[in-house]
Amino acid sequence: MDSVVKLTAAQLAGCLAKKELTSAEITAAYLKEIEKRNPELNAYVTVAAESAMKTAEESDAAPADHPLAGVPYALKDNFASRGTRMTCASAMLADFVPTYSCAAYEKLSAAGCPMLGKTNMDEFAMGSSTERSVFGASKNPLDLTRSAGGSSGGSAAAVASMTAPWALGSDTGGSARQPAAFCGAVAVKPTYGVISRWGLTEFASSLDTVSPITQDVTDSAMVLDALAGHDGRDMTSVDLNGSCTAALGKDVCGLRIGLMDGFEAGCQPEQACAVNDAASALEKLGASVERVSLPDTEDVLKTYLIICASECSSNLARFDGLRYGAFGDGASAAEMMKNARSVLGDEVKRRILAGTYALLAAGGGDGFRRAKEMQYGICRAMDAVWEKYDGVLMPTTWGAAFRLGEFGDAAEKLYASDRFTTLANLTGCPAISLPKLYGGLSYGVTLMSRRFGEADLYRTAYALECEWRSGNE
Repeated sequence: MDSVVKLTAAQLAGCLAKKELTSAEITAAYLKEIEKRNPELNAYVTVAAESAMKTAEESDAAPADHPLAGVPYALKDNFASRGTRMTCASAMLADFVPTYSCAAYEKLSAAGCPMLGKTNMDEFAMGSSTERSVFGASKNPLDLTRSAGGSSGGSAAAVASMTAPWALGSDTGGSARQPAAFCGAVAVKPTYGVISRWGLTEFASSLDTVSPITQDVTDSAMVLDALAGHDGRDMTSVDLNGSCTAALGKDVCGLRIGLMDGFEAGCQPEQACAVNDAASALEKLGASVERVSLPDTEDVLKTYLIICASECSSNLARFDGLRYGAFGDGASAAEMMKNARSVLGDEVKRRILAGTYALLAAGGGDGFRRAKEMQYGICRAMDAVWEKYDGVLMPTTWGAAFRLGEFGDAAEKLYASDRFTTLANLTGCPAISLPKLYGGLSYGVTLMSRRFGEADLYRTAYALECEWRSGNE
């Protein structure tokens, strides 16, 4: 059964369709792998063995007419699933068991997909290393001394370690693409709203995106097709016209790709090599590639940090020691709030305070309004890029996964790891990160397209992945 966990989600679905394997056999194999590997990886914070096996057995008894029917997955611990603990890796929600389920979980449950467990993350999705988790950091399967990234580090580690065939993460400014790049997995941030956010704990509502993390591009397209669609409970959700899997295998001849100009200055040599290698491969396949000037990464990052801090300040106001989360002791409401919020980690407090200040018009604040003006300018600049190009090629991060503890409490250095990813979130555009391995470490290469440009995105990503694979054979 060890060979089962080496299969992709698409391969597992094929085995199920041919009745070569049952969902119960597949799920049991992954649960056994979790039991063996999770103690060293810390990818899962809750293992849902009993409910996963129950779902698998029900799926075997009455298979759903669905491409992913019976294929298990892992779920980041900021998605609600009824009856399973959801902590957001915070002491504030240490004992919270939701009585409702997120939209993504509902769709997957209807398809008979067993949920293996909830994965580790930075507290309330605020961080880039999963070191801001009350459960401790997740380890990178490629090198246990290195970070799995964040905030969806547990989901990326689960996929890369083959303790889940695929996983769901959330991406607010690169929170799924960066850990996937570090761990050697594929992650997509779809067009904003393509997957319903209902039941996902809010961090920055205008930026949060549900993001599949998979072993390859085919799996990514399958999962996105399965989860995409309008949801009346999420007023920002939209339909995605067309199928992502239908775009796989189409050639890239005639596509115009812009290569981010000047990216090498902010990257490790191997990271720059990976991006340039991708550009050469796409040219070989018939796409035209030329340098393009994009909005300054430092301006983009600063704009993102102000907006996400402001929205997090508003979203986390509900955790006041009186209504939601941990209840505080005290003789007054103010004292109860103070005592309850003392359990929050330093990064969460830092962002709440920064966001509260940015929302103030008095005392030199009003930063949120100015940041939104900057965001508008960034979006207009990218609109001009999309008039000429079908896609943009850039690094996912500045290099390979850093060592755990390398940045300590230097939050500003961790923020810098998001400087290439935040552009997609601010503009709402889709982006996919593919891994390129050098010396046993993974370097992420990002393809980005215009809003609702998923077809071109997957067309290009699949062609690049196939070219890289053929070159390794």
